[in-house]
Amino acid sequence: MTPMAQSDIRRSRVALQGEALIRGPDGDWRAPVRDLSVSGVHMPRPPGFGLPVGEPLEIELHCGPPGEGVDLMLLAQVARTDEETLGLRFAPLPERLERALEGVLTHYGTLRDGTTEERLEGD
Repeated sequence: MTPMAQSDIRRSRVALQGEALIRGPDGDWRAPVRDLSVSGVHMPRPPGFGLPVGEPLEIELHCGPPGEGVDLMLLAQVARTDEETLGLRFAPLPERLERALEGVLTHYGTLRDGTTEERLEGD
């Protein structure tokens, strides 16, 4: 696999094997990660998830294949949701954590194909 340029990581959503545990005020939900960037994550909407756009929550991410990879705990909010998908925007990350997340994306991720990339509202 060809390493991605750092500028590609900064601007892109990256396909990444992983799982998210979402912790909200009404319970916890688990879903696979579809794609990830330094600003947020996109995933299938977990069954029973009903938090509104703007709702703050915590997200535990396991980035990478089972048995290896990196676990991250981040603050986020619901950026968008529909019947099938969920987009979460991360709270501002300290520079050191942002660099660590960029490293995870570079090591475990693959840039999405195509020139039009899905973005969270407000990105």
